[in-house]
Amino acid sequence: MIVDGLLLGACLWISHLLRTSPLIRLDRLGEIPSFSHSYWMLALIIPLSPLILDLHGYYSHPLSQRLEKLVTQLARSGFWLVLIIGTASVFGRLEVPSRSVLIIFLIIAPLTLMLRVVITRTLLCRNYRLGTIGERSVIIGSAKDAEAFVTGLSPMEKLELQITQRLDLDLLDTATIRRAIRQHSAGRVIFVTPQSPLNVDLPISCEDEGLEVWILSPSVRGLVGIPSFETAGRSRVMVFRRLTGDFWQSSVKRLIDIVGVTLGIIILLPVALIIAAVIKLTSPGPIIFRQVRSGKRGRRFTILKFRSMVVNAPELHADLSQHNEMEGPVFKIGQDPRVTPFGAFLRRNSLDEIPQLLNVLRGEMSIVGPRPLPDYETEKIEKSTHRRRLSVKPGLTCLWQIRGRSSIRNFDDWVRLDIEYIDNASLLLDLWIILRTIPVVLFRKGAH
Repeated sequence: MIVDGLLLGACLWISHLLRTSPLIRLDRLGEIPSFSHSYWMLALIIPLSPLILDLHGYYSHPLSQRLEKLVTQLARSGFWLVLIIGTASVFGRLEVPSRSVLIIFLIIAPLTLMLRVVITRTLLCRNYRLGTIGERSVIIGSAKDAEAFVTGLSPMEKLELQITQRLDLDLLDTATIRRAIRQHSAGRVIFVTPQSPLNVDLPISCEDEGLEVWILSPSVRGLVGIPSFETAGRSRVMVFRRLTGDFWQSSVKRLIDIVGVTLGIIILLPVALIIAAVIKLTSPGPIIFRQVRSGKRGRRFTILKFRSMVVNAPELHADLSQHNEMEGPVFKIGQDPRVTPFGAFLRRNSLDEIPQLLNVLRGEMSIVGPRPLPDYETEKIEKSTHRRRLSVKPGLTCLWQIRGRSSIRNFDDWVRLDIEYIDNASLLLDLWIILRTIPVVLFRKGAH
């Protein structure tokens, strides 16, 4: 990461050098300031670029990662780097000395990084083959399990593991296996038949000798999450997660939430004041409607909305339940008699949700995430797959808003869109949803 940061800093300097050299001479390109005017960009690129690359998994599995995946990660990282530079330029009133320098940088930087990857892989492969790095591995288990394990490995993984011997539990006793491990100078022992009683105390004795012990983990009653191990007191716990829980992604997402809603509050404050005045003048009751909703993990919080219904709307809910147009636990009707005339206008234009920016600022919601349901509707959800929408923080907008909204009449379809978002969550997807939400709101698509 340090090398990549320095390489990218050098790429910026080389881009400036190329731009000012006789190699690039176009009539429309004028003179540009000296490189000292680009120091602020250098201060952003060197430390932030490796962090952004790491956020996209660029440094994971250096030998086995496919080149096409690396290109995708570079493209996404480049997008966020340009976005950060642009934001810093606008809000910090910093000068971008030359856009052409930035364009040249975006061409040579990924090529430089890919060249570094090729060199790194070449050196790693050479050193693995020479045996100067890495640990030799011995596989212990039945012949069938050992063959299945080795067959599933990629060529690069086989190179990394340096498998020197397979020891069949059905043919060898524990004393012979111990001698074989020592004879092959193994540093890693892989048990591919962990359930076999023939293992006896082999894993423990290998660990006592300071060897790295791998135990093949079969599926645990259908769990498909990515397993990891944690400690709780003196106990070791196997943890299965369907969500990645990436620290950098969640931190950047929260930062975007804070910056985004702060700007939104500043821009929409005049509009909010006008709406508040009209609500007060056109119908009796409070300006803000408060309702208990279910947040992440079902944690209750009070959502804020501009009141769009009559004051006694909750009391009238039971009388309208037979008119529900949504299949499932959610209540939706197209022509709700409880909605005030001005409230209907607010709902069509999604203006009633402006106060929810405060919910995002308080950390109860995010800009992008599944819409939070009222607490009494959440209690009616019985399916475990449906309740998975509660595994992330709720948001102002999500795939449901941009793919039909109120025109979707089946709760299963609604949840399917939420699960699709959860399974593919990324900062790039969040940005795409935000950009797609804007025309949906402006053109009132699916809004009732």
